Amino acid sequence: MTNNSRNIGLLVVSCDKYSDLWEPFFACMQKNWPDCPYEIYLLANYKNTDVKGVRTILIGEDLSWSDNVLTGLSKINEDYIIMFIDDLLIKEKVDTPAVKNLLSWMVKKDANYLRLSPTPKPDKTYNDLVGIVSPGTIYRASTVLSVWKKNTLCQLLVRGESAWDFEVFGTVRSDNYNQFYSTHFSLIEVLNSVIKGKWQKSAIEFMQRSKITYSGMRNVMSLSEAFKFKLKIIRSKLLTLVPARYRRKVKEIFVNGKYNYMVLD
Repeated sequence: MTNNSRNIGLLVVSCDKYSDLWEPFFACMQKNWPDCPYEIYLLANYKNTDVKGVRTILIGEDLSWSDNVLTGLSKINEDYIIMFIDDLLIKEKVDTPAVKNLLSWMVKKDANYLRLSPTPKPDKTYNDLVGIVSPGTIYRASTVLSVWKKNTLCQLLVRGESAWDFEVFGTVRSDNYNQFYSTHFSLIEVLNSVIKGKWQKSAIEFMQRSKITYSGMRNVMSLSEAFKFKLKIIRSKLLTLVPARYRRKVKEIFVNGKYNYMVLD
């Protein structure tokens, strides 16, 4: 397939209060994806980074997650954006040709969204590599390892929303758009290192094994916090057993009416 690398950028969404994550994040990227062919951007408030090959986008005051991303996107020329979150550590070697081929397919198809990690999995098969993420499914606008057509992402973002709000309400808004896809398997293996501001113990152990330097200023999750998080993971996995079109309704029961998922009939 044709090489569309120059039309694709990689945006690491962060802010100054999480600047201690930049060193381990980029150390893992340099170790496991040294040949990343895309322009790399880091979203920050006032702090800069001296990591070679990374362009910092300084957005000033931290207004909201969605405000920050919108401001950052306005400073990026590429039409497609690979969205990374600063606490996702790449833990295995990335198959760059496979990523390039799939993203070239996405650009050629003029798709709106492609999730590189099937969390959750697509509800319909498209081909051996990807499936369709249909309107009415949960986390249709998941930010984790997602590739977006920039214009579509800008249209779905609403100022004032947090990342969690966007994954709920942005998902509902995305029902008006087609061509949302997800891979059937993880194309980039990552470790979610920080939960609610604290290191996961598994992340600490991974960084120590990998000889990755990290700051000791951030607390580690307690056993009770880790247990509660694992329960949420189990709940999420159980939710995948429910037929895709009913998951929003079941999710609404789980959160006890906290969000209106606007379930499609």
